[in-house]
Amino acid sequence: MKKADLDVVGSIIEGLNIGLKNLPSLVVASICYILTIWIPYINVGTTIAMNSIPGRLAKGDVISPLFIFDEKYRRDFSAFFLLYAFVYMVTWVGYCFVVIPGIIISIAMSLAVYILVDFDKSPTDAMKLSNQATYGYKWKIFFIGVVEMIVIILGGAIVFAIGDAISASVCAILLIAYIACIMPISLGVKTVIYKKLYLDLLEEYQSIEVESAPSETEVNG
Repeated sequence: MKKADLDVVGSIIEGLNIGLKNLPSLVVASICYILTIWIPYINVGTTIAMNSIPGRLAKGDVISPLFIFDEKYRRDFSAFFLLYAFVYMVTWVGYCFVVIPGIIISIAMSLAVYILVDFDKSPTDAMKLSNQATYGYKWKIFFIGVVEMIVIILGGAIVFAIGDAISASVCAILLIAYIACIMPISLGVKTVIYKKLYLDLLEEYQSIEVESAPSETEVNG
């Protein structure tokens, strides 16, 4: 099986393009999520829905801003909570060993929630598959996160400087608009990582399985 082409700068640029392409719907979805995150039970479904976005974008689905209220995301949330509990426990243990193991484990588990929501896997299967998918790519994922954070901070500084040079009210408006764009762009980057490390390789693996499977003639002798 070929290795995924996960380039740090290329992934940031591709994620930026995905985020900007779906910006209006993702901004509205993000605002709806923030407004309803304080509502018990509803917030469980919207949180799961937000975690389904990278999988949907990776498959080219058109995102409707109000999809996060779909009741299907509230039907079975026990697996979602179990996954977060398991990931928290193993990551916490890793951080106890002088931080670095915790960072590595958190990166290894970074795709688990997307796999669980996207493919309805069990929490343990999602964690195992995430670890397998990120194997050999943890440092690249780490540097993608670092570069993404630097870009976000620099962008915020530039927006603040421009707005502050005009007036305080303009500065506030520009910063609010910029913050509203951060989540879609971040989701775009996560989409690229998930697609390249899991979906593309899964598709290739399945095609290999089909090609290697015995034909009906071979089975019947």
